[in-house]
Amino acid sequence: MLSIALPKGSSLEQRTLRLFTAAGLEVSRTSERAYRGTIAYDGPLKVAFFKPREIPTVVEDGTFDVGLTGADWIEETGAKVEHVVSFTYSKTTDLPWRVVLAVPVHHAAQTVQDLDPGTRVATEYPNISHRFLHEAGIHAELVPSYGATEGKIPELADAIVDVVETGSALDHNGLRIIETIRTCTPQLIASPRAWSDAARQRTVQGMARLLYAAHHRAADVLLTVRVPARHLDRVVRSMPERAWSVGTGLRDPSLVVVQGLAVRDGLAETIDGLLAAGAADVVETEAGVFAPMLPGTP
Repeated sequence: MLSIALPKGSSLEQRTLRLFTAAGLEVSRTSERAYRGTIAYDGPLKVAFFKPREIPTVVEDGTFDVGLTGADWIEETGAKVEHVVSFTYSKTTDLPWRVVLAVPVHHAAQTVQDLDPGTRVATEYPNISHRFLHEAGIHAELVPSYGATEGKIPELADAIVDVVETGSALDHNGLRIIETIRTCTPQLIASPRAWSDAARQRTVQGMARLLYAAHHRAADVLLTVRVPARHLDRVVRSMPERAWSVGTGLRDPSLVVVQGLAVRDGLAETIDGLLAAGAADVVETEAGVFAPMLPGTP
């Protein structure tokens, strides 16, 4: 039976469970507080819930075959795992989250280089913080934090390295960001032992494709844009990166039809930009998405 570790009690939990449900991989458990469950897929799959920081290590050592956690915790733990596929969501948005360096709003520092020697930096990410500060040539004192890091200033720390999504928690606590250290996304990972087993790898790949397709159905829309040929260059520069030309209009050869996948978040601004660039009209359609070839696919 393939086993998978999912995040519990964190900003990733509910979004991850909704993603699995949308992919037809709903987690069945006795209650929302239960730490064990199953997924009816090829087996079925055995599910357990852990803190995101724990997941890289329990996957690395083979206790679990697969896990979903943040790229920040994979880097922080240094776990040697196989990266299967990435997603783009956080607790409240369809965007990545960030690991940032922040100081009080009235602090003199504008960049990391402005921190004084011996600055106390509170963080849940000592390894990431140490590498970042060392590379910047800053000699700081790292203060371990186990939650509510923004509350450690001023008594316990002078600055913090912490996770932000919208930045509102920092604003409410009188802090401002001076450096973005990492941009992070959820990652589906596999243990080296499971990845080296052909049957288990096929199951992981199948699950990854379902999750990828479900994620992009929710995150993207298909735009069909009719463009007068004379405005094509300007409109194409405003198209999403994942766009392709379809051809000319059947009834009016002076119109060119271009299609592309656009991120749902900020869609109104994208459409306004296309029309301003000279598009005749824009039609929005729900996107049907097929997963690409994933790492390790034969």
